[in-house]
Amino acid sequence: MLPVPVEMLLRGFRTLTVLAPHPDDEVFGCFGLIRCAQRLGLSVEVHIVTDGERCFGALPVDEELALRAARQQESLQAAALLGYPPPTFWGLGDSQLMEQPALVERALQNHCRADALCVAPWWNDGHPDHEMVAHGLRQVSAAGQSIFYPVWALIDRARRTQFFAQEGVAAITLAPAERALKQRAAALFQTQFSRDATPAGAIIRDEFLAEFTTDHEYYVHGH
Repeated sequence: MLPVPVEMLLRGFRTLTVLAPHPDDEVFGCFGLIRCAQRLGLSVEVHIVTDGERCFGALPVDEELALRAARQQESLQAAALLGYPPPTFWGLGDSQLMEQPALVERALQNHCRADALCVAPWWNDGHPDHEMVAHGLRQVSAAGQSIFYPVWALIDRARRTQFFAQEGVAAITLAPAERALKQRAAALFQTQFSRDATPAGAIIRDEFLAEFTTDHEYYVHGH
């Protein structure tokens, strides 16, 4: 893998449009790209496709509403910490995007402008929502207008190997202070670190968090 300078990914665009299938993907997957866009003076837009309300399975209505609100608040706190505008929440159904491809594509078309570089999870990331957002973006974006980041593929050996076998993988190296800031932002997503007050019920286990907050991030073009 020959690292591509991140400035090359952003050259010629006025906006970085981040597509996160769930609250937290915007930080775990592309914190470094957001920070680079900020340094270069690009506008940053973050769109949260679902509220991640099914992360613990189907819940009673009141518990689901509380979880939706909590997860949205975590993404709002991350935006405030990192200094970009509050994200927009599309409110599509968590773990249901594969059943709504036309709806996903229409939503994406509304935000894939010619002056925006769109970034979404990789199309073989191992979560159906991640993959549906990626496939939708590949359908609606022009060549060179979209890039993709791994999240769950980083902790799956076979998918990780497949990702790094892609042509043109770009790497971002985070300076120590930036990595520390990413770790602070990641720590805001407390709903994902325990369930019923036990780490055993966590979505993001300690070893996952360590992998998501190393000093490197990776991206690949999609066409």
